[in-house]
Amino acid sequence: MSQIMNTSVASRIDPKPVSDTLLADLDLVDAEMESAFDNLTSLTRTVLDVPVALISIVQPGLDRQYFKSHVGLPAYWALARQTPLSHSFCQHVRAKGGPLIVPDARKHPMLKHNRAIEALNVVAYLGMPITLPDGTCVGALCANDDAPRDWTNEEQQKLHQLALCVNEQIALKFALRTAEAAKTEAEDAAQAREDFLAHMAHEIRTPLNGIIGSMDLLSDELDKSDQSTLVPELLRTMDSSTQGLLRTLNDSLDLSKIDAGKLDLENRPFDLRAAVVDVIALHRASAECKGVKLIVEASDTENGALRLGDEYRLRQVLGNLLSNAVKFTDEGTIHVRLEAKPNTISATVTDSGCGMLPEQLTEVFSAYSQADHSVARRKGGTGLGLPIVKRLIALMKGQITVHSAPGKGSTFTTKVPMPVAKDLDTQDLQRAKIATAFAGKRALVADDSPVNRMVLIRMLESMGAEVVSAHNGKTALSHALSDTFDALFVDIRMPDMTGDQIARTLRSREKSGSLTTAPKLVAVTANVFPEHIATYLDAGFDHCLAKPIRRADLCALTER
Repeated sequence: MSQIMNTSVASRIDPKPVSDTLLADLDLVDAEMESAFDNLTSLTRTVLDVPVALISIVQPGLDRQYFKSHVGLPAYWALARQTPLSHSFCQHVRAKGGPLIVPDARKHPMLKHNRAIEALNVVAYLGMPITLPDGTCVGALCANDDAPRDWTNEEQQKLHQLALCVNEQIALKFALRTAEAAKTEAEDAAQAREDFLAHMAHEIRTPLNGIIGSMDLLSDELDKSDQSTLVPELLRTMDSSTQGLLRTLNDSLDLSKIDAGKLDLENRPFDLRAAVVDVIALHRASAECKGVKLIVEASDTENGALRLGDEYRLRQVLGNLLSNAVKFTDEGTIHVRLEAKPNTISATVTDSGCGMLPEQLTEVFSAYSQADHSVARRKGGTGLGLPIVKRLIALMKGQITVHSAPGKGSTFTTKVPMPVAKDLDTQDLQRAKIATAFAGKRALVADDSPVNRMVLIRMLESMGAEVVSAHNGKTALSHALSDTFDALFVDIRMPDMTGDQIARTLRSREKSGSLTTAPKLVAVTANVFPEHIATYLDAGFDHCLAKPIRRADLCALTER
């Protein structure tokens, strides 16, 4: 080992350059003293019985060596914590990336003129390289003596082991920096994804609100008069199509909510037959366009008995299974079997499509994954449909199984608990309840979108309300402070004043006593992430309505 250590200082190699920014990020230069490193320099001085021990980081570009840790230095250099390279032996350790043994620097051909001999009283020197995790040498752990000294093999070995301890401390700092950078990158990516989804939701929900709301109102008007049966049928088709578009948007949002444990199921009565008919109608045209026959067998779905559960999520499950079957079936049939028992609903969707290999089946319910990537490129899709189905079935405490073979198609079977509902209002009673939900009430609608404003006004008026409108936040606040209302429906995003600002102002006036009557405040928004809703409620809103809005949603407000 001593033979290697005595390699001439003159036989250097150009070391790998090290970024000064990286050294600063690791707190190896221009940083506070650290006990982990100070303990090692103190131990070095004690073990080797020397007056001075240093951990020196060499920065050729700055013409300096920086003392990450030091013990025994003269006061001036201890305070400065650095020297120019004209006062450095450690630069030679870094230059060759290996140990340096100097019994008497005054007699050394390369070091006898080094100013460290006089300024720092360095006569004998023993230095071991300290490195980054990739092996790049950045400086030295050194022991200095003020008198000539023959360094023994044992002393060299001890300093080598201590240098390895310094390297381990540097590696820990590097690992922490890497972990923090990865965490920041992941948080930035998650925030960017959330911002994108929120923006996408807002941009898509706003036009959908006008379409769906207008159809809802038009359907109500058609119920009051004798019209051609074609018009209601077209409206139902339009309604189903827009709901399909909305479902595409919600798929991406729902998966995030489910994985975060923030998706809640509703437990309301619904018409199972109508739900099944609508879902089948939505996908029948797509199947027929491909020449695929869609066969439906339903047991006990025609008797009109209402079921208790989350109708929307059941539609979502059936719709995603059918959409998947249509997508991967180019010829043959898709067979849907539905069985409604007193407490459960079972559905089996069998297709004659391309099928899957056993190893592909293991990934079929994984998010953003499709069984065959070549098929995925041809067929398209996000890969979210089946993962959402799996998670929704689990939320509903049901079961789902899949059987498939290449060239023989696939069969998905689901079973969910949805019992028959008892003692419920009929649909006629529900319509009557909607028509009078806001009878005798005064409402203020504030939205900078003329379409959204018009739709909500017409809905509330059809439910018996007297409505005043405002096209921006300041006008809405002025109306709210000077007039009396039972409810305020306020859009969150308005350019001059946000809904949050309006709510906080009104609640502040209410607390001070300058606002004698306190209307119900309802936030109307396309941003419906749980954290968004929490901020609305914190601002003072009583309720939150997600765009697009139906009259049933407004009616539900009166029942809370």
